[in-house]
Amino acid sequence: MKNFIIAILLALVSLENQADTLFSQGFEIKPVVRQFPYVDGSYQLPNYPVSTQLQWFIQQLSESDTSLADINNHFDLSTMGLTAQQVKDFIQAVRNDYPDGIITDVIMVTPVRATVLIADPLNMTQFGFTNIKAEYSGLQRINSLGVSTFFGSVQYPADQTLTMNQALDKFQTLSSQSSILVAEIDSNGACQPLYERNSSQLRATASVFKIWVLAAAAEAFLLGDIDIFQNITLVASEMAPGGTINSEPLGTNFPLIEIATLMLGISDNTATDLLHETVGRDLINLVISSLNLSNPDALTPLLSINEQFHLFFSFPLATTLSYVNGTEAFQQQFLEDEIVPLGPVTTYPFNNDSIFVSGSWRASPMDICKTFSFLRDLPQGSDSLYMTDVALGSQVAQPDVRDHWDRVWYKGGSLTSGVNGLQVLTHAWMLENQGENPKVVITMSNDSSGGIDIYAVQSIAGRVLRLARDL
Repeated sequence: MKNFIIAILLALVSLENQADTLFSQGFEIKPVVRQFPYVDGSYQLPNYPVSTQLQWFIQQLSESDTSLADINNHFDLSTMGLTAQQVKDFIQAVRNDYPDGIITDVIMVTPVRATVLIADPLNMTQFGFTNIKAEYSGLQRINSLGVSTFFGSVQYPADQTLTMNQALDKFQTLSSQSSILVAEIDSNGACQPLYERNSSQLRATASVFKIWVLAAAAEAFLLGDIDIFQNITLVASEMAPGGTINSEPLGTNFPLIEIATLMLGISDNTATDLLHETVGRDLINLVISSLNLSNPDALTPLLSINEQFHLFFSFPLATTLSYVNGTEAFQQQFLEDEIVPLGPVTTYPFNNDSIFVSGSWRASPMDICKTFSFLRDLPQGSDSLYMTDVALGSQVAQPDVRDHWDRVWYKGGSLTSGVNGLQVLTHAWMLENQGENPKVVITMSNDSSGGIDIYAVQSIAGRVLRLARDL
């Protein structure tokens, strides 16, 4: 089956008073709080199931041994397909490579997944790129653990000396339809390009579209329609392909803020559809229409993951193209009459990967920057801004980013065809230090012929992120 990352949902809201709160705040110097502060020699992680297991694993690197009983208590061995002895041997191998290992960089932490760098405090030249997953419910055991060697940079040697303009020019060669933006959000909240290539061109966003679901959730809180700590129940009607939480029991309750964090941090598709349903498409579309985007019709009506995947897989191509090329009114009617009644995607009778670039969520880098600005301008001290900070700050995508900024927000996405590989690859960062205007770095690679090289894009993005520190 094809690999993708994306998602959203439905519900009805009165539109009468909603526009009153949109863009109601002003820009000023605002406090910026680090997501995972470094205190007394360690990163402070949120109280998630995976955090507890990560901290236990790090502790094991300072122990002389890990007992089989301890391994049975901490690992879901049946899901992993491993014996306790195999896991014991793995932990010992990591212990040998990183004795007394500590966390040196936090790349991503969500309720069920975390990615960090670890190192031996006496040898900070080699790092262990560590991925860990844990159950959300039940015994909250580890169900995946991996450590691979990382030597300190995602940049290819040839990219490490590029100037900003050289890096942007090289990025343009990596896909047939590419856009890149390095911008500053000024004191009035306007996105001012510093360096750019095609930054006003519409591109397929893949999972970056989830920032508009988050923006609508933030607005729904300000309207009093939701509470960020209310429970969202996992239901079969919103299960989407690619949802990590699909393995949790139906009926599991998640605080809404954790659903938002799963949506942004690991791009969980089921979490996205749950939040889309809770907030409601009407409000999502209204928020999009209020953001002064270059072409909001390219995003609305904002489809959920299941709905977009039905266009990919559930209709003949001619039918799908009639939706893609139809008017807003036609799309809304087709959505209500043909797509919504299908429910979750469970079969894949058609393969419309030819519309990945032209017929899925689309926006420009400048549109994404404007949305970051809107989210940053949520009321100080509000739960809506807190939710945004936690969700968008849970992932930074690369090592050696978070420690250079007081705030990092990130969302990325991809669409991969089983026939010709990666067709859409997107990255969007907002980077901010206290007392300074935020910088924004957005890379959007589209290529309907596929073959986008994820590592080449990552290398150029890493170089641009490094140069952005000095702007």
